[in-house]
Amino acid sequence: FSRYKIPPLPHCTMARTPFRLMGWLLLGAITWQIGKTFVAPPVAPNQQVRGGRPALQAEPPQQRISPTDRQTLANLLAPPDQLFEETEDGMILREKYPGGRQPTSVFWAIVQPLVSLGFLVVGLSAYFGEPIVDWNPLTAEYLGFLRPSDGINFLPQGAFMCFYGFFGFFIFGPIQWYINIFNIGQGVCEFNKNDGMMYIVRNNEMIREVPLEDFQAVKFEWTNLAVLGARDVYLITQEGQEIHFMDDPEVYSKFVLEKRAARLSEFLNVELIVDDA
Repeated sequence: FSRYKIPPLPHCTMARTPFRLMGWLLLGAITWQIGKTFVAPPVAPNQQVRGGRPALQAEPPQQRISPTDRQTLANLLAPPDQLFEETEDGMILREKYPGGRQPTSVFWAIVQPLVSLGFLVVGLSAYFGEPIVDWNPLTAEYLGFLRPSDGINFLPQGAFMCFYGFFGFFIFGPIQWYINIFNIGQGVCEFNKNDGMMYIVRNNEMIREVPLEDFQAVKFEWTNLAVLGARDVYLITQEGQEIHFMDDPEVYSKFVLEKRAARLSEFLNVELIVDDA
C-alpha cells in the first residue's frame, strides 16, 4: 500500500453551500418568531383574539381643553386691557388715548432739565473763568460738584455745554412740563351704535365725527419688518379714505391686533381685509 498514494480531495466550496443556506433559514425563522412574539398586529376595538382573550382596548383620545382653560389662554395672549373697551350691552366700543403723562415721560421731564441746567452752569463757569456756583455760599456748599475741572475750556467744551444746557433747560424742559401737567393727547375714539356715529376726541376737543354707515371695511396690516413695516388696524370709508384711529398700534402683538380687527369688523358688520406680508 505504500506504493499507492491516495490523492487529496480538491478544495470545493460547493460542499459548504447547503450548510450556509440552512444557517440563514434558521436565523430568519428565529427573527420572525421574535417579531411575532413582541410586535403584535393592530387589533380593532372590541375585537377578540384566539383563545377568547379580549383584545387591548384602544386608548381614549386626549381630553380637549376646557372652556375655562381656553379663556385663560386667550387672556394671556390678548389681555383685556389691550382690547377695545366695550359696554355691557355691546352698543359702544372705545379706544382710549392715555395721553403724554406716562411714568417714563415724568421721569425724563425731571431728569433732563436738571442735567441741562448742570451743563449750562459748567459752560458758563468755563466762560467766566471761575465756578459760578461759588458766587453764592448756598450753591457753593451744595452744588460744588458743578465746578468745572481744569481741562475744560470755553472753546469747544464750554460752548457746547452752554448750547445744550440752554436749549435743554429753557426750551425742551418747559415743553415736557407742559405735556405732563396738562396730559396732552388724552382722549377717546368711540364707536356708538346708539346714534350710529364714530367720535374722536382729544384734549377735550372733537377731532373727527363720521357716521358708521360710511365705513366699507376694516383693514389689518402686519409685516415682519422691524423698521419700515406697517402694523396697524384702520378703517376704510366708502370713498376709499383711510382713517387711522389707533394711538400707537406698534406696541401691540400680532394676536392682539388680529383680535381688535376681528371685533371691530364684527361690530361694524363690514368686511375685514388682512394684509399679512
